[in-house]
Amino acid sequence: MKIPKIALRGFSPSNRGIKQVLGKLEAEVMQVLWQHPNQTVSDVEEHLRRKRTIAHTTVLTTLDRMYRKGYLTRERAGKAFVYAPRYDREQFERELAQEVLGALLGGMGEPVLSTFVELVGKDDGKLDRLEALIKERREGKKR
Repeated sequence: MKIPKIALRGFSPSNRGIKQVLGKLEAEVMQVLWQHPNQTVSDVEEHLRRKRTIAHTTVLTTLDRMYRKGYLTRERAGKAFVYAPRYDREQFERELAQEVLGALLGGMGEPVLSTFVELVGKDDGKLDRLEALIKERREGKKR
């Protein structure tokens, strides 16, 4: 199960979570659909309108674009489409992380690794978790 390649040119390190890679509206749509899967355009629009003013056509276009990118599934229900996330939040975030880190490692290798360890090392809990993950990975390869 592979998430379609994310365009890294949209990478925004100042944002948090999936907003670092997806646009603000796409990230909001994903949040809505993770919390409430199987929604029509009107349903998603209703959820979004609780926080912002948005045109129906904008929601329609965004859902269609996200479906074509492979982030969402859709099924016809009468005259409307019902949309749902193709991946759960954890799968989606893992694939995004793999793609971003893979692109960085492929281009800069050693500086990326050393910087990653340096940043993780600032938090003992994260450093312990990284160490445990490395140990699990090594033990899994020995089998």
